[in-house]
Amino acid sequence: MSGGLTTGPTGVPARLPDGYNDTGEQTPLDWAVVRVRLEQAKHFWFSTSDDQGAPHARPIWGAWVDDRLYADGDVHHTRWGRDLLANPRTQVHLESATEVVIVDGDFSMTNDLTPESFARVQGSYLRRYESYQPESADGLFMVKPRQVLAWTNFPRDVTRFDFS
Repeated sequence: MSGGLTTGPTGVPARLPDGYNDTGEQTPLDWAVVRVRLEQAKHFWFSTSDDQGAPHARPIWGAWVDDRLYADGDVHHTRWGRDLLANPRTQVHLESATEVVIVDGDFSMTNDLTPESFARVQGSYLRRYESYQPESADGLFMVKPRQVLAWTNFPRDVTRFDFS
């Protein structure tokens, strides 16, 4: 469950290259459906690049709460962490290649968690990772979405959600 949020961004059909959807049928997904997928995801694939532009992808545990992704990890001593510290733009992808959710967002070492929302983050971790939960909100970083792209029936429901 989303805890505090009941609404979200309105989805619009994503623009596809000519020839990708010859039927012209486009039915945007509802944000509530996409939010549930993010809230239930066990692994979040982070995509980063180093200062030379070399790509890097790693699965990371985290929690989607109040339309933000919160996670922890050794940011200062991992390749992905150093990439994010140097360039905070990231894309985060869920595991499925058929029920797709791609978050285009901005990484921050600081987070906006209240005690109530931190308790929801801890609960989210425990539901998915059984015995692990973050001990303190201070150790969590955050990814704030700029845009989310999602689909379950490509190309008919490819949907863009803007958070600006």
